[in-house]
Amino acid sequence: MTDTLVRNHSSHAALDLGGRRRKAMKIHHLIPLPSEGERVLRLLEVGTGSGAIAHYFSELSSPRFDVRAIDVQDQRMIDEGYGFQVYDGRKFPFHDRSFDIVISNHVIEHVGDRKQQVNHLSEIRRVLAPGGYAYLATPSRWQFIEPHYSLPLLSWIPRSWRDNYVRIAGKGERYDCDLLRPAELRRMLDAGELPYRNLTVQALHSLVKLERQHSVLAGLVAVLPEWLLRKLQSVSPTLIYLIHKPEIPASDTDNRLHGYES
Repeated sequence: MTDTLVRNHSSHAALDLGGRRRKAMKIHHLIPLPSEGERVLRLLEVGTGSGAIAHYFSELSSPRFDVRAIDVQDQRMIDEGYGFQVYDGRKFPFHDRSFDIVISNHVIEHVGDRKQQVNHLSEIRRVLAPGGYAYLATPSRWQFIEPHYSLPLLSWIPRSWRDNYVRIAGKGERYDCDLLRPAELRRMLDAGELPYRNLTVQALHSLVKLERQHSVLAGLVAVLPEWLLRKLQSVSPTLIYLIHKPEIPASDTDNRLHGYES
């Protein structure tokens, strides 16, 4: 099944280690984490690509993380500090409630059609422990320049036209991504019983904090008023959500599963 998925989908993994480390730092700023404590947090990165994000979290000392990463193929440039498995692109190879943190960073648009995208969210919910958080980021369908193929309006036009557009532009044989509309993703999260919070404004603040000296966008965001940033949230080119799985009643704790491998 893994081979089929790889054949039908090109690799769009970002393999620049500097950019991936900055992305890891942004995610770190956006996920609620305890400032101290002895418990090691269990973290899963879905679609690790270069391995830089998984490696970043494995190096943190406060809090400490036990990191696992999965992908449909092994493209890692950093393979130290965390466990890695190739998986079939559908079912995560872990027990229910195995992780305190799950990161799905620009992955859901690559897993297949809407049914497979719903399954991706269901798998996040399944492996996330009660009280845990998931970071979910994906490009909006309404990005003017489609980010994987760098073609204007590619994700806006009807699906039946997209393969031809990609071929004519000399970018490949087919369009193998499926970007979501913001309202569409929110409906999927609601249907999957995944409480969420939009992190767009917080992500912009994080951009300013980490990249103001190096990014024109960060410099622009720094001078925009908060009310305007919130207005722009609805048209953001990237959809960023923090999912929080509710705690379960104390009477249900005996039913929790522990360990990683299923």
